[in-house]
Amino acid sequence: MPRAYGLALWRFLLLGLVCLIYGPIHWVLSKVHQPLGFWWGRFLLSSWRRSIGHQLIIKGNLSPIKPTLFVANHSSYVDIMVLGTFIPARFVAKQEVAKWPVIGWLSTIQGSVYIDRSRTAIADGADKLIHYIDKGESLILFPEGTTSDGCRVLPFGSSFFDIALKKNVVVQPISITYAGWDYLPMPRFMRKLCGWSSPDIDLVPHLWSLVQLGTVQVVVDLHPPFKAQDFSSRKDLAQASFQAVHNGFVKAFAHPLSEQMS
Repeated sequence: MPRAYGLALWRFLLLGLVCLIYGPIHWVLSKVHQPLGFWWGRFLLSSWRRSIGHQLIIKGNLSPIKPTLFVANHSSYVDIMVLGTFIPARFVAKQEVAKWPVIGWLSTIQGSVYIDRSRTAIADGADKLIHYIDKGESLILFPEGTTSDGCRVLPFGSSFFDIALKKNVVVQPISITYAGWDYLPMPRFMRKLCGWSSPDIDLVPHLWSLVQLGTVQVVVDLHPPFKAQDFSSRKDLAQASFQAVHNGFVKAFAHPLSEQMS
Protein backbone atom coordinates (compact mmCIF):
# COMPACT_ATOMS: atom_id res chain seq x y z
CA MET A 1 0.00 0.00 0.00
CA PRO A 2 1.46 3.40 -0.96
CA ARG A 3 2.26 5.77 1.91
CA ALA A 4 0.70 9.18 1.28
CA TYR A 5 2.64 11.25 3.82
CA GLY A 6 1.60 14.56 2.27
CA LEU A 7 -2.06 13.60 2.57
CA ALA A 8 -1.51 12.47 6.16
CA LEU A 9 0.11 15.78 7.11
CA TRP A 10 -2.75 17.72 5.52
CA ARG A 11 -5.35 15.68 7.36
CA PHE A 12 -3.55 16.08 10.69
CA LEU A 13 -3.52 19.82 10.05
CA LEU A 14 -7.26 19.74 9.41
CA LEU A 15 -7.83 17.78 12.62
CA GLY A 16 -5.83 20.35 14.55
CA LEU A 17 -7.75 23.25 13.03
CA VAL A 18 -11.08 21.60 13.83
CA CYS A 19 -9.99 21.16 17.45
CA LEU A 20 -8.69 24.73 17.79
CA ILE A 21 -11.63 26.44 16.07
CA TYR A 22 -14.63 24.26 16.84
CA GLY A 23 -13.51 22.80 20.18
CA PRO A 24 -13.81 26.01 22.26
CA ILE A 25 -17.25 26.72 20.72
CA HIS A 26 -18.34 23.24 21.72
CA TRP A 27 -17.11 23.73 25.28
CA VAL A 28 -18.94 27.05 25.66
CA LEU A 29 -22.20 25.75 24.17
CA SER A 30 -22.07 22.67 26.40
CA LYS A 31 -21.86 24.94 29.46
CA VAL A 32 -24.43 27.51 28.34
CA HIS A 33 -27.04 25.37 26.54
CA GLN A 34 -26.49 21.61 26.73
CA PRO A 35 -28.87 20.53 23.90
CA LEU A 36 -27.19 23.00 21.55
CA GLY A 37 -23.82 21.76 22.79
CA PHE A 38 -24.78 18.18 21.92
CA TRP A 39 -25.83 19.30 18.43
CA TRP A 40 -22.52 21.11 17.94
CA GLY A 41 -20.72 18.02 19.22
CA ARG A 42 -22.26 15.99 16.40
CA PHE A 43 -21.08 18.65 13.94
CA LEU A 44 -17.60 18.45 15.47
CA LEU A 45 -17.51 14.65 15.15
CA SER A 46 -18.69 14.94 11.55
CA SER A 47 -15.90 17.44 10.83
CA TRP A 48 -13.31 15.07 12.30
CA ARG A 49 -14.66 12.18 10.27
CA ARG A 50 -14.50 14.15 7.03
CA SER A 51 -11.01 15.40 7.93
CA ILE A 52 -9.62 11.87 8.11
CA GLY A 53 -11.26 10.95 4.80
CA HIS A 54 -14.18 8.73 5.83
CA GLN A 55 -17.35 8.93 3.73
CA LEU A 56 -20.70 7.69 5.05
CA ILE A 57 -23.11 5.50 3.10
CA ILE A 58 -26.23 5.29 5.27
CA LYS A 59 -28.85 2.65 4.53
CA GLY A 60 -32.21 2.31 6.23
CA ASN A 61 -33.99 4.67 8.59
CA LEU A 62 -33.10 5.84 12.08
CA SER A 63 -35.59 4.95 14.80
CA PRO A 64 -37.69 8.06 15.59
CA ILE A 65 -38.76 6.65 18.96
CA LYS A 66 -37.30 8.07 22.17
CA PRO A 67 -35.74 6.44 23.98
CA THR A 68 -34.12 3.92 21.63
CA LEU A 69 -31.21 1.66 22.48
CA PHE A 70 -28.93 1.66 19.43
CA VAL A 71 -26.56 -1.34 19.34
CA ALA A 72 -23.68 -1.62 16.88
CA ASN A 73 -20.53 -3.58 16.15
CA HIS A 74 -17.29 -1.90 17.16
CA SER A 75 -13.90 -2.00 15.42
CA SER A 76 -12.41 1.45 16.01
CA TYR A 77 -12.70 4.80 17.78
CA VAL A 78 -13.76 6.07 14.34
CA ASP A 79 -17.11 4.36 15.02
CA ILE A 80 -17.75 7.21 17.47
CA MET A 81 -17.23 9.78 14.70
CA VAL A 82 -19.42 7.73 12.37
CA LEU A 83 -22.45 7.25 14.62
CA GLY A 84 -22.00 10.52 16.47
CA THR A 85 -22.43 12.35 13.16
CA PHE A 86 -26.14 11.65 12.84
CA ILE A 87 -27.54 9.86 15.91
CA PRO A 88 -28.85 12.15 18.69
CA ALA A 89 -27.93 9.87 21.58
CA ARG A 90 -25.39 9.40 24.37
CA PHE A 91 -22.62 6.86 23.91
CA VAL A 92 -22.12 4.15 26.50
CA ALA A 93 -18.37 3.75 26.92
CA LYS A 94 -15.96 1.88 29.15
CA GLN A 95 -14.22 3.98 31.78
CA GLU A 96 -10.86 3.88 29.99
CA VAL A 97 -12.21 6.00 27.12
CA ALA A 98 -12.34 9.06 29.38
CA LYS A 99 -8.51 8.99 29.52
CA TRP A 100 -7.96 8.86 25.76
CA PRO A 101 -6.37 11.99 24.25
CA VAL A 102 -8.90 14.30 22.53
CA ILE A 103 -11.52 11.56 22.01
CA GLY A 104 -11.88 11.17 25.77
CA TRP A 105 -12.27 14.92 26.24
CA LEU A 106 -14.91 15.12 23.53
CA SER A 107 -16.74 12.05 24.81
CA THR A 108 -16.94 13.56 28.27
CA ILE A 109 -18.34 16.96 27.30
CA GLN A 110 -20.62 15.23 24.78
CA GLY A 111 -22.27 13.47 27.73
CA SER A 112 -21.06 9.89 27.28
CA VAL A 113 -22.05 7.48 30.03
CA TYR A 114 -18.97 5.74 31.43
CA ILE A 115 -19.44 2.33 32.96
CA ASP A 116 -17.26 -0.34 34.53
CA ARG A 117 -17.70 -3.50 32.43
CA SER A 118 -16.38 -5.88 35.09
CA ARG A 119 -18.84 -8.53 36.24
CA THR A 120 -19.04 -7.12 39.75
CA ALA A 121 -20.06 -3.69 38.45
CA ILE A 122 -22.74 -4.71 35.92
CA ALA A 123 -25.60 -3.77 38.23
CA ASP A 124 -24.20 -0.29 38.88
CA GLY A 125 -23.70 0.23 35.15
CA ALA A 126 -27.28 -0.85 34.43
CA ASP A 127 -28.59 1.61 37.01
CA LYS A 128 -26.68 4.42 35.29
CA LEU A 129 -28.21 3.57 31.93
CA ILE A 130 -31.72 3.25 33.35
CA HIS A 131 -31.37 6.77 34.76
CA TYR A 132 -31.00 8.17 31.23
CA ILE A 133 -33.64 5.87 29.74
CA ASP A 134 -36.12 7.11 32.35
CA LYS A 135 -35.36 10.66 31.21
CA GLY A 136 -36.28 9.68 27.64
CA GLU A 137 -32.71 9.79 26.32
CA SER A 138 -31.50 7.35 23.68
CA LEU A 139 -28.23 5.46 24.11
CA ILE A 140 -25.61 3.98 21.77
CA LEU A 141 -24.11 0.71 23.01
CA PHE A 142 -21.33 -1.50 21.63
CA PRO A 143 -22.35 -4.95 22.98
CA GLU A 144 -19.14 -6.68 21.86
CA GLY A 145 -17.47 -4.99 24.83
CA THR A 146 -14.24 -4.40 22.89
CA THR A 147 -13.03 -3.59 19.38
CA SER A 148 -12.69 -6.27 16.71
CA ASP A 149 -10.13 -6.46 13.90
CA GLY A 150 -12.59 -5.03 11.36
CA CYS A 151 -13.04 -8.39 9.63
CA ARG A 152 -15.80 -9.87 11.80
CA VAL A 153 -18.46 -9.16 14.39
CA LEU A 154 -17.73 -10.52 17.85
CA PRO A 155 -20.50 -12.14 19.95
CA PHE A 156 -22.74 -9.69 21.80
CA GLY A 157 -22.81 -9.66 25.57
CA SER A 158 -26.39 -9.74 26.82
CA SER A 159 -26.12 -8.02 30.22
CA PHE A 160 -27.27 -4.54 29.21
CA PHE A 161 -30.06 -5.85 26.96
CA ASP A 162 -31.86 -6.56 30.21
CA ILE A 163 -32.49 -2.82 30.45
CA ALA A 164 -34.48 -2.89 27.21
CA LEU A 165 -36.65 -5.70 28.57
CA LYS A 166 -37.25 -4.04 31.93
CA LYS A 167 -38.10 -0.67 30.40
CA ASN A 168 -39.68 -2.02 27.19
CA VAL A 169 -37.27 0.03 25.08
CA VAL A 170 -36.98 -0.20 21.31
CA VAL A 171 -33.64 -1.69 20.17
CA GLN A 172 -32.19 -0.79 16.77
CA PRO A 173 -29.25 -2.88 15.50
CA ILE A 174 -26.69 -1.05 13.35
CA SER A 175 -23.95 -2.55 11.16
CA ILE A 176 -20.80 -0.46 10.66
CA THR A 177 -18.63 -1.74 7.82
CA TYR A 178 -15.43 -0.14 6.51
CA ALA A 179 -16.20 -1.57 3.10
CA GLY A 180 -14.51 0.59 0.50
CA TRP A 181 -11.19 2.23 -0.30
CA ASP A 182 -11.40 4.92 -2.99
CA TYR A 183 -14.64 3.26 -4.15
CA LEU A 184 -12.96 -0.12 -4.55
CA PRO A 185 -13.62 -3.16 -2.33
CA MET A 186 -11.65 -2.91 0.91
CA PRO A 187 -8.80 -5.46 0.98
CA ARG A 188 -8.67 -7.68 4.05
CA PHE A 189 -5.35 -6.30 5.30
CA MET A 190 -6.79 -2.76 5.14
CA ARG A 191 -9.87 -3.81 7.08
CA LYS A 192 -7.47 -4.71 9.88
CA LEU A 193 -5.78 -1.35 9.52
CA CYS A 194 -9.13 0.41 9.90
CA GLY A 195 -9.78 -1.67 13.00
CA TRP A 196 -8.06 -0.88 16.30
CA SER A 197 -8.05 -4.20 18.09
CA SER A 198 -4.57 -4.39 19.60
CA PRO A 199 -3.84 -2.78 22.98
CA ASP A 200 -0.18 -2.54 21.89
CA ILE A 201 -1.01 0.10 19.25
CA ASP A 202 -1.33 3.63 20.59
CA LEU A 203 -4.08 5.88 19.25
CA VAL A 204 -1.90 8.53 17.58
CA PRO A 205 0.32 6.09 15.58
CA HIS A 206 -2.81 4.24 14.47
CA LEU A 207 -4.46 7.48 13.40
CA TRP A 208 -1.28 8.44 11.50
CA SER A 209 -1.54 5.18 9.51
CA LEU A 210 -5.24 5.70 8.94
CA VAL A 211 -5.00 9.21 7.50
CA GLN A 212 -2.50 8.03 4.87
CA LEU A 213 -5.30 6.15 3.12
CA GLY A 214 -7.42 7.69 0.39
CA THR A 215 -11.16 7.97 0.94
CA VAL A 216 -12.67 5.19 3.05
CA GLN A 217 -16.33 4.34 2.41
CA VAL A 218 -18.17 3.37 5.59
CA VAL A 219 -21.46 1.54 5.09
CA VAL A 220 -23.86 2.10 7.98
CA ASP A 221 -26.88 -0.22 7.81
CA LEU A 222 -29.77 0.82 10.06
CA HIS A 223 -31.80 -2.34 10.59
CA PRO A 224 -35.50 -2.42 11.50
CA PRO A 225 -35.92 -1.84 15.25
CA PHE A 226 -36.92 -4.63 17.62
CA LYS A 227 -39.59 -4.31 20.28
CA ALA A 228 -38.16 -5.66 23.51
CA GLN A 229 -41.57 -7.02 24.50
CA ASP A 230 -41.38 -9.48 21.59
CA PHE A 231 -38.49 -11.36 23.25
CA SER A 232 -38.64 -13.71 26.21
CA SER A 233 -35.09 -13.12 27.45
CA ARG A 234 -32.18 -10.70 27.15
CA LYS A 235 -30.11 -13.44 25.51
CA ASP A 236 -32.69 -13.88 22.75
CA LEU A 237 -32.76 -10.12 22.16
CA ALA A 238 -28.95 -9.94 22.15
CA GLN A 239 -28.70 -12.86 19.71
CA ALA A 240 -31.30 -11.39 17.33
CA SER A 241 -29.45 -8.05 17.40
CA PHE A 242 -26.13 -9.79 16.76
CA GLN A 243 -27.57 -11.70 13.81
CA ALA A 244 -28.97 -8.53 12.23
CA VAL A 245 -25.65 -6.71 12.64
CA HIS A 246 -23.64 -9.68 11.38
CA ASN A 247 -25.85 -10.09 8.30
CA GLY A 248 -25.53 -6.40 7.47
CA PHE A 249 -21.75 -6.56 7.91
CA VAL A 250 -21.41 -9.52 5.54
CA LYS A 251 -23.82 -7.97 3.03
CA ALA A 252 -21.78 -4.75 2.87
CA PHE A 253 -18.74 -6.71 1.68
CA ALA A 254 -20.74 -8.95 -0.65
CA HIS A 255 -22.33 -6.20 -2.77
CA PRO A 256 -20.52 -3.66 -4.96
CA LEU A 257 -20.26 -0.15 -3.50
CA SER A 258 -21.94 1.26 -6.61
CA GLU A 259 -25.10 -0.64 -5.67
CA GLN A 260 -25.01 0.49 -2.07
CA MET A 261 -24.49 4.15 -2.97
CA SER A 262 -27.41 4.29 -5.39
